Amino acid sequence: MTETLRSRLEATTHGVPIADDSRARRLDRPWYRYAESLLPPAESGTWLDLGCGQGEFLERAASMGLSGVGLDRSRDNARATLAAKRPCLLADLSQPLPFGDAAIAGASLIEVIEHVFDAERLVAELARVIEPGGWLVLSTPNVAHLTYRWRAITGHPPKQEGYHLRFFTKRRLASLLEAAGFDRMGSASFGKQALLTKLLRLRRGGNAKFRYRVPYAAESLLAQHFVWKLKRSERASHLDRARATIHETRPDGDAQESDEISRSPAPDASPRASTP
Repeated sequence: MTETLRSRLEATTHGVPIADDSRARRLDRPWYRYAESLLPPAESGTWLDLGCGQGEFLERAASMGLSGVGLDRSRDNARATLAAKRPCLLADLSQPLPFGDAAIAGASLIEVIEHVFDAERLVAELARVIEPGGWLVLSTPNVAHLTYRWRAITGHPPKQEGYHLRFFTKRRLASLLEAAGFDRMGSASFGKQALLTKLLRLRRGGNAKFRYRVPYAAESLLAQHFVWKLKRSERASHLDRARATIHETRPDGDAQESDEISRSPAPDASPRASTP
């Protein structure tokens, strides 16, 4: 499978502007470690790591016996992932995912959804390609965190505005995922304590940060990052709703391509390639 995907990397962009914004993931951060703990047991089917970076999360998951396929908009990232012997495709997450209906066992979306302008369309696409009963592991920053609130009060924009295109509160994130047909199965959130971070840096030096797991009751105010595991609803009505959402947000010229993707059989979850 890797060789097939390697050849498609040179021929396929799925409408992606060839970007030179490669960026490695820092898996030492606690939300990555918790996300890893939420992955299903080995041999649970093919899964997608969307916004895979240079394949770091795929590599960690492979050590647990999980076989994943990376998707990333950066050609440099895709090449780095393939060089690490992990399958990867160039893909623009604002476009239809190149897989058939219910073709994938699950997906991970770690610190990615905030970089996608049309997050509703992406989540609807995930609801389409993930099989009923399948899983989604997702993490994203909390825009209602105390630090963000202080910035708003003092007239400053959210941190990383421009780099992050979308901002989520706990309630907004839950509403988005529920509307697409995902039920939350597990969750955690993580914060950073400023005073203890300063003391830690005095002791250790460098850029160390004191991070901690936030109690559920205080998540809306103190959580900097949410990490959720969700289950794809087995109710057929949610797939119809996801398809409707996709069609509502897609220009008319893209409707035919969407129908072709929806109808394409994908028993082995092999992606559909197209030549620009």
